[in-house]
Amino acid sequence: MLEKKDSVTELDVIVVGAGFSGLHILHEFLKRGYNVHLYDDGDGVGGTWDKNNYPGARVDSEVWVYQFTDPDIWQNYTFTEKFPSWRELKPYFNFVADKWELRPHMTFNTRLEGATFDEQENVWHAKFNDGTVRRARHLVLAMGSTTTPAMPKIAGIETFKGEAYHSARWPKEEVSFQGKRVAVIGTGASGVQTIQEASRVADHLTVFQRTPNLALPMGQESYTSDEYAKMRPLIESAMTYSRQTYAGFAYDLGQRPWNDHTDREKTTILRRNWEQRGFRFWLGAPADLFFDEECNRDHYYFWRDQTRKRIKKEHLIELLAPTEPPHPFGAKRPCLEQWYFDVYNQDNVDLVDTNTNPIECITENGIVAGGVMREFDCIVYATGFNNCTGAVAALDIKDGRGRSIKDLWDEKYLTYLGKMVPGFPNLLFTYALQSPSAFLNGPTAAELEGDWVVKTVEHLDMKGVRRYEAKMDAAHLWAQKCNDIANTSLMPQAKSWYMGANVPGKRPEIQMFIGGQTAYKTALEEEMEKGYPGLVLKQGPQADAMTTQRSEKVASL
Repeated sequence: MLEKKDSVTELDVIVVGAGFSGLHILHEFLKRGYNVHLYDDGDGVGGTWDKNNYPGARVDSEVWVYQFTDPDIWQNYTFTEKFPSWRELKPYFNFVADKWELRPHMTFNTRLEGATFDEQENVWHAKFNDGTVRRARHLVLAMGSTTTPAMPKIAGIETFKGEAYHSARWPKEEVSFQGKRVAVIGTGASGVQTIQEASRVADHLTVFQRTPNLALPMGQESYTSDEYAKMRPLIESAMTYSRQTYAGFAYDLGQRPWNDHTDREKTTILRRNWEQRGFRFWLGAPADLFFDEECNRDHYYFWRDQTRKRIKKEHLIELLAPTEPPHPFGAKRPCLEQWYFDVYNQDNVDLVDTNTNPIECITENGIVAGGVMREFDCIVYATGFNNCTGAVAALDIKDGRGRSIKDLWDEKYLTYLGKMVPGFPNLLFTYALQSPSAFLNGPTAAELEGDWVVKTVEHLDMKGVRRYEAKMDAAHLWAQKCNDIANTSLMPQAKSWYMGANVPGKRPEIQMFIGGQTAYKTALEEEMEKGYPGLVLKQGPQADAMTTQRSEKVASL
């Protein structure tokens, strides 16, 4: 299937990553007749859902928008939960791979280590951990934003003799907390989910918290196959609407200014969005939530008062739901919880505030914090990821002059449209720096960004373009736009991974385009419709017979 030249595999496109983006891009390239192959360092399809199998790991988007929009997929697959766990998502991705007949075009347990661009032939030489090199005209990185774990820098971390796990690199074999003394460091999404599960079976659970998670009630539901079948006719309309909303959900931000509402209307909005559960209280709120301090505080106070009703231990109320907001509500990602706040009412659960009792070191037997030694059988590091930049910057990808993407980003975060890096020709990526990333529902972003990547490659091929790269001035303007939007919002007031604050030494700057799906889609479409004014295009031989055949094939789809 793959052509060989001097023992080096020749491809049109290399795709890296087998999550939503990678599978969609692979499928679309195959439909167009490209010689394309996908590589992933995991055991199988799923991307983050191949790796994230820690206890309680589940999605926080409603299932009707957290799947591909291909009718052959959603009309023939049945989920059992409104917010599925990794145990359901793994078989879902396998179903997709089989339905789209992708398996012959994928290789697993193979990690891209680096790539060098050949300036003479305008191809990438991609180096993999098995020692092989593949050549391809186009290199597409679809590794996602939550790929590279962020380990805390704690003295003695390597000396602990018990069980130790990072939530993003959980063992494939079953891990039991039954009857153990468990520590969880971190209260982000993976921390909250792990804490919920550990609290049920651990002999004792100790949570080390730096910042309270302003978590929202999930509103989980279970479905029989008959119930899901009755709901299935509604899925298409939910998917269609989700392509028009700010964050890719089947609900949207309100555009009426907060102060144009009466006090009674404000109360109604707060209570209605709260009672509908999920992210509606956040991403279905008035848009002023992200820009207006009064609107933001009104939402925080409502959240605080509702949450405090569930906390029975007086000394924990201020730690879990402070009187005043620890940061603007929603400027640091809330997660969805099921019984998180109830956990702290249990006698076997303690909370350590690392602001007043900082972790000093880890020993063979446990953790020293605030001068107190606590012994543990198991430590879970729920400390998140080097988001948006980590996965791409970790690769040894060099331009023709030997400069890496990391070198560039160490100086300034530059991309064009969150799709390309200036100086790195014929390289595209998805769901990473300066794209909407985590501010857009994953599958929605995968299809939006993936379609643009595939169509761009196809359009440029048809024009006879052999080399394309982002203009430096266009990248500076896009970076400025991302920062300008963020700086008008409340985002910079929170020390969040949105701003890179969770990784020691990382430059504090917005990591995503937060202008919303519609604005981002418009920017992508305008670039394409205007003939790619933000790119430097270099012509080669005109479209060959294979390219013409591809065009005819696409026209018939």
